[in-house]
Amino acid sequence: MSHFEINRVLFSFFSIVLLSSPLTADEQNSASSAKVANEIPSPSAEEIEKLAVELNHQDYTVRESATARLPLLGNAVIEPVTEIALQKNLEASLRAVSVLEQLYLGEDVKSFDEAEASLARLIDQSQLPAIAQKAAQILEDNQFTVTQRRAIAEVRRLGGQIQMQRDYPILVNGEHIRPEQGWAQAAAVGRHWKGGDEGLKHLARLKTLRSIYLVGGHPLSEKAIDSLRLELPDTEFQTRGRAMLGVSTEAKTLGCLIRTVRPESAAGKAGMLAGDYVVEIAGKPVRRPEDLIGLIGEHDEGADIEIVVLRGDPILRYKLLEMLQRSEEFSPIIAIAIINQMRTRFTVSLGEWSIDG
Repeated sequence: MSHFEINRVLFSFFSIVLLSSPLTADEQNSASSAKVANEIPSPSAEEIEKLAVELNHQDYTVRESATARLPLLGNAVIEPVTEIALQKNLEASLRAVSVLEQLYLGEDVKSFDEAEASLARLIDQSQLPAIAQKAAQILEDNQFTVTQRRAIAEVRRLGGQIQMQRDYPILVNGEHIRPEQGWAQAAAVGRHWKGGDEGLKHLARLKTLRSIYLVGGHPLSEKAIDSLRLELPDTEFQTRGRAMLGVSTEAKTLGCLIRTVRPESAAGKAGMLAGDYVVEIAGKPVRRPEDLIGLIGEHDEGADIEIVVLRGDPILRYKLLEMLQRSEEFSPIIAIAIINQMRTRFTVSLGEWSIDG
């Protein structure tokens, strides 16, 4: 590196330090310096606008200083910096994108929200392919490390639920990847949701969601739900009641087969098992999973209901299946006798609907 280049780098470095630290505080008196720094007013809109324009200044050191100073000023710089990024000067636009990236990766939630929106805007509106590509790359590279992590934290903070998947990879841009921290596969919003319609923007960030459950008592408007459907076209929206049994099921010849039982769920605590066939809930017949979902949804959490399942010797079950599948061997008397022997009754105290338990 030549002496000229070394001097230029040193000059740029000290210019950044001076612009980033308007006070020349003594390092040995940091407490006093912090107090004085807090008394300095934030830059005005005019000053921020001027600093954003300096990203396109003819003087290299001024451009460098502006690039370093702007991210320190928070979300107030996002709009003027975005306008610079939308211009056709490649270097100035790249500097602007760098500022937006730092705000997007920072810890301030408001700056993250607005910087993310600006990066998305650049993808759609920039007339420079390199800028649109850079903005898209930033969002894609941080989909699981930044965007997902913050969206999940906000959804949970607002009273929603997220179910993660860590065992299987997910398809992203035609490639199977396995994020280290897993990926969000389902979300639920119920009566505890305090984010209103506005809070759904955090769910919209979770592009990997396979299902969103709208649980009885949720405060969301239909308009907001419809808007979310448009943003997540590949996500299935399901309505659920406020109570939960805690099983996964599938349709079989004998009816609604329980595939899995969550140990701490209402079903698990009552003693229901995988392999049971649910045939009756609260005196009403169950023939398929949709029947189970609908009947459980008619009750609130805490309700005690009677559930009848078919459980018994595998040989009896096999014999019953054979009779049902072969009409020439069907015997109503034998079938009723087998069913009566297999019937097991449970009194289940339903739990609150949850995707976690």
